[in-house]
Amino acid sequence: MFRIGDFSKIARVSGRLLRYYDEIGLLSPQAIDPETGYRYYSARQLPRLNRILVLKELGLSLEHIAQLLDQETSVDEMRGMLTLRKAQIEQSVQQEMERLRVVESRLQQIETHGQVQEPDVILKAVEASPFLGLRDVLAGMDAIQYLVRSIATTVPAIVGRNCLGPITVIIHSPMYDSEALDVEVGYLLTQKGPQSVKLAEERLLTVRTLPATQTMATLVHVGRVSDIHRSYGALAAWMEHHGWQISGAGRDLLLQLPQSEQQDEAVIEIQLPVTRSDHPAPLT
Repeated sequence: MFRIGDFSKIARVSGRLLRYYDEIGLLSPQAIDPETGYRYYSARQLPRLNRILVLKELGLSLEHIAQLLDQETSVDEMRGMLTLRKAQIEQSVQQEMERLRVVESRLQQIETHGQVQEPDVILKAVEASPFLGLRDVLAGMDAIQYLVRSIATTVPAIVGRNCLGPITVIIHSPMYDSEALDVEVGYLLTQKGPQSVKLAEERLLTVRTLPATQTMATLVHVGRVSDIHRSYGALAAWMEHHGWQISGAGRDLLLQLPQSEQQDEAVIEIQLPVTRSDHPAPLT
């Protein structure tokens, strides 16, 4: 057997951690010298210690770990938990990388403010159009993108691509709230089709008519979806300079979807219904 110092070196864990696991009953010494109080551990205890360390790294609480040790969780079960944890970490890394890309994009927007040429904004009338969509309150852009992918995967196979225009996202929320966005997502219809389509998640898309809009200020965004705020900013500056103000819920027409969840290049037509403003401002 090994004294606690030697065992900590063999196991590559601190003596402090071994003492703590002893205190809470997770891993007790194989023997304790009654005269000296020295703790002695056996190499046969390494599998139990490794189980504890694995489960801890998987994010489990010590209380939960104790329960799993009592149930003698198998290596295969722990490997399944590891696979799930890896997927969670990978998703978290992707989300953090996307947040960093947004920060970089906003820094670039600050740096180029006032240096960018006037954007190619087009004012146009938009006719009333049938729209096969679903309205819901969603928790941020990830949830919206998930719904877009679900609709893009399901609807064409049921309705037929000849009936479908671009996927369109309408934000009805009076104010942007990343945790609760009132949005409507679906397809503009070019021909008559079914009046409803059910998604795999038991969500139901139904047909309604989007009203005609006399004047839409439109701008095409080409690039990452996460950079679309830059195009919105350019459109806002143009509207302010030319004396227009927003008069209703805008639309994002996804003319080209990203090729992957990693935010590859997209083509999105931003449409904002506008009316004349009484206070045009200079473009700076």
